[in-house]
Amino acid sequence: MLILPLKAFAVFEFDFDFGYDKQIYGAQRQNSVVSRNYSVGISSYLFDLTALDLNVSNTRDTTSQNDRYTVATAVDVISQQNRVQTNVFGLGLKQMLAGRGARITPIISAGYAREFVTSSGDITVENTTTLAQSKFYLKESKQRYNSVFGSFILQIKLTERFSLKGSVKTLFPAFEFNKARDNIKYLVGFAWIF
Repeated sequence: MLILPLKAFAVFEFDFDFGYDKQIYGAQRQNSVVSRNYSVGISSYLFDLTALDLNVSNTRDTTSQNDRYTVATAVDVISQQNRVQTNVFGLGLKQMLAGRGARITPIISAGYAREFVTSSGDITVENTTTLAQSKFYLKESKQRYNSVFGSFILQIKLTERFSLKGSVKTLFPAFEFNKARDNIKYLVGFAWIF
């Protein structure tokens, strides 16, 4: 099947993207923000360069703060951790901006997304008299949003069916286009046509 021409089959494309970001801050480099993003998608080409795009992504953001400060007599907060998990299910259109024979292909994609956000965290406090530590867990909260996704993709073809890709993606509340620049992710991955 790998040696037969693409036009002999209905064209489907499988995509995988991954992004990782880590930021260390604080006078003693004691604090961090870590973000991981995984995204998979499948596209069915309705026309030669236009596809229906179905995608799912998972983002995990973890903020760890290890700054000590006093909240009451003989009680210090010594660390906090906030965790936000975002699951997004999207359906839209993908448009190739160059023909299938091109080695480098720019692609744009946009559509509707349903966003599920789960937030949780914990706080560790210390009794400065006894040095006993206690951890308190914050109540988990969940929100759902109707959103819009958009992406710009640059694919570099390695074989007729396999490409490496870099993506810039945004996700913002529906019809609030001025917020598109507030949530931007840079990802790398691959695409496989079958």
